[in-house]
Order: sequence, then C-alpha cells, then structure tokens
Amino acid sequence: MPAPNDPTVQQIIEAMPQRFNSQAAMDVEATIQFILSGEGGGNYFATINNGTCALTAGRLDNPTLTLKMSAQTYIDMVMGRLTGQNAFFTRKLTYKGPISLAIRLHKFFTS
Repeated sequence: MPAPNDPTVQQIIEAMPQRFNSQAAMDVEATIQFILSGEGGGNYFATINNGTCALTAGRLDNPTLTLKMSAQTYIDMVMGRLTGQNAFFTRKLTYKGPISLAIRLHKFFTS
C-alpha cells in the first residue's frame, strides 16, 4: 500500500531524467527495461548513452537490462524503504542482463 505522500510510478518515471547523474553514467551505453506489475504499473525503458538519459513508455525487444517488480516495490525502492539487494533476495525483484549494470543502477539517479 503506497504511503499517502508517495509519488506515482508515472511521476517517478517523468522525473528520472532530472534526477539523472550523468557523471556516474558517463561510460555507459545501455537500455534498461522496467516492467512494473500491479496497480499503477506499466512498461518503461531508459536509454542511457554518453551521460544522457531518456525515458520512454513501452517495451523493447532486446534491452541491455530488464528489471521486473511490482509498482509498489519500485516505489518503495525509490523512496528508500527497500534496497535493490533486499528486493532481489526477497524475490520482489528479478532481473535479466549484466549484474554489474544492475548493481550500478542506483548510482545513476539521485533521490
């Protein structure tokens, strides 16, 4: 259950380019697919290239990294109530792609 003041998934996604830390991702060229299930979820992908980030609604055929979780898990991670590591080990988050990119992802976006 979202907390009363939590942003929606849509609001978080729309704000991601403004929260993007270009210095942390200067050497990254990747597409990251977010598959968010449940109420308020959706499919989005981030295109990171040479220190830039763009977010798009939809699904890619062959993203570099795919992250699957509930919309609530995603919100909890963004709000700092759950780490990606804890979400993975409690099976709230699954991924497909390079673990090295998945581990670095939190450094690409500020809170």
